[in-house]
Amino acid sequence: MLKPKDGYAIFQAAQKIAPNIIMFLPRTTEMSQVEELSWLSCPPLDFESEENYINHRLKGITAYFGKAATSPSALSKLG
Repeated sequence: MLKPKDGYAIFQAAQKIAPNIIMFLPRTTEMSQVEELSWLSCPPLDFESEENYINHRLKGITAYFGKAATSPSALSKLG
């Protein structure tokens, strides 16, 4: 049950639960592959990402899909 899953499998599972998805990813993640997840959705989802820094060092990447990607104010409306 706790077997490692690839990003696509995790994304598909998240889509079954919620239409808007936020993923915190390792800093080494290939962003073109993450963006591809939005194209593979039906219908395609909006996508945006941001780099997360602590003490001027990149620690991770946050990827927003669906309405979560449209604007910061949209995040407060998702709750």
